[in-house]
This record gives sequence, C-alpha cells and structure tokens, in this order.
Amino acid sequence: MDLLLIAAVIILYSFQTLFCKLFTDKYPGRAELASPVFGVLEGLFIALFTFAFNGFQFTASPFTIIMGVLNAAMLFGYNTSLIAASKKGSYAFMNVILLFGGILIPSVYSWTFLSEEITALKIIGILAMLVALVLMNLSEMKMEKSPLIYYVFCFILFIFNGAYSTIVKVQTVYHDDEKQEMIMLTFLIMSFVALFELIAKEKKNTIKAFKLNVKSIIPLAVCLISAGSAINLLVFIIPFVDTAVLYTIESGGVLVLSALYSVILFKEKLSPSKFIGIILAVASITVLSI
Repeated sequence: MDLLLIAAVIILYSFQTLFCKLFTDKYPGRAELASPVFGVLEGLFIALFTFAFNGFQFTASPFTIIMGVLNAAMLFGYNTSLIAASKKGSYAFMNVILLFGGILIPSVYSWTFLSEEITALKIIGILAMLVALVLMNLSEMKMEKSPLIYYVFCFILFIFNGAYSTIVKVQTVYHDDEKQEMIMLTFLIMSFVALFELIAKEKKNTIKAFKLNVKSIIPLAVCLISAGSAINLLVFIIPFVDTAVLYTIESGGVLVLSALYSVILFKEKLSPSKFIGIILAVASITVLSI
C-alpha cells in the first residue's frame, strides 16, 4: 500500500511540473508575470484545498505557526534563488544540486535524530539515484563561464530545498495532527509574497495580469489540483515511510516521468546519458522498494 501511495505522489507531482510548464507557455500576459501570477494562485488554491481536505478546520499551535512561517521562508528563499541561479548558469546543474539537497538533508536528519535504519541496500539505492540524477541532466549541463555567485545560489538551493523537506518531516514527528495547518500557513504566506512581487513588477495593471484565456486556465487547473493533492498525500504518508526512501524515490520518480513527458509530448531527443540515467533511477527505485 505504501508503494502505491508513493507512486500516486510521484504521478501527481509530475503532473504539477508538466502542467505548470504548459501554463507558463500559454500564459497570455508578459512572460515575466507568469511566475508571480502562478505563485499567487497556487498558494491560495493549496491553502483552500487543504482547508477543505482538513474538514474546514484550522487549529494551529505556536509550534505549527513557527513551522509554517519557517517553511514559507524556505520556499521564498528557494524561489528567489531559483530565479537568480537560472539567469546566471546551467539550469540542469542547478536542478541536480537542489534535488541532492531534497534527498540528502532530510535523510541525514532522519538518520541522526530519528534513528531510522541505515542499511547497505538503502545506501546503494540512494547513491545510485544520485548518479542517475546527474546522468539525466548531464547532456544539458553547460558550465562554461559561470560566475561564482551562481554556485552560491546553487548551494542556497541545496540548503533550502532540503530544509523545506526536513521541516515537513519535523512537523509530522512533533505535531502530526496539525500537518494540514502547516501546509495552509506555508502556502497562504507564499501567496501574499508572490502578490507583493507581482505588484512590484506590475503596479498599474496588477488585476489585468490575472486575465487568463481558456488555453492557460485548463493546464493551470490541472496543475493546481495535482499540486494540492500531492502535498496532502505526501504529508499523510510521511509518518509511515522511511524518510530517505520516500524522498529519494519521489525525487527520482518525478524526474524520470518529466524526462519521458519531454520525449513523448515535446519531442525532445533522449540522449545516451539521460537514457542510462533513467534506467539507473528505475533500478534505484526497485532496490529501495524491496
């Protein structure tokens, strides 16, 4: 049952990634406004979606409020660094580094503070996935003339992505009954942050930035439903699944599906390194599922 739930999370997150790209491509306004508009709508939707999923209840202790605000700060730092890094160097290298953070930091936390079991098979599976992530991005890595600040932003992404995943785990350990409240707080705060960003970019026509057409609304709706379902399902299964295994399989699985979507839907060529990476990722998921 746990593997089926993890598979569902992977599919939902891969849909979020796919339809977010489609929304960005079809957004009728200026391209630079697509990101903050999406941030506002995603934050509000996930907060309301989670509120309904939680039976229209909200009871947050001081601990949960702190975790929600802290996680919102991690998301803000992540999004800001993502934009800054993508403008200064290789997107593929940056993607590998942030995925490494999302796997390694919560794994180290769970092994150090929660005494989750470390086995040789688990280590092999995680290492195989890390190598697979590099191979799946290798053909797109272009590191020439990347400034030092680019690597600083990549390191920040490593920390923030890992910290976000770790905070979600911490919440389920100490206040599992309020994990939905933490999600609501995190994404509601992020929605307001994105709104401030949008106003700063488009002071006179902020409302017009939300004017969407049918071609953009459909992928947006699928993306938001997928994202809301994915995060709620993820926090539901976190207490029952080994942390290192969960985040390794989830990160690798989403990247594998995203690579396949690119080949099938966008007719991108599958390089030898990406093909080997996909095979290795599938092998890693198989080993970690044993």
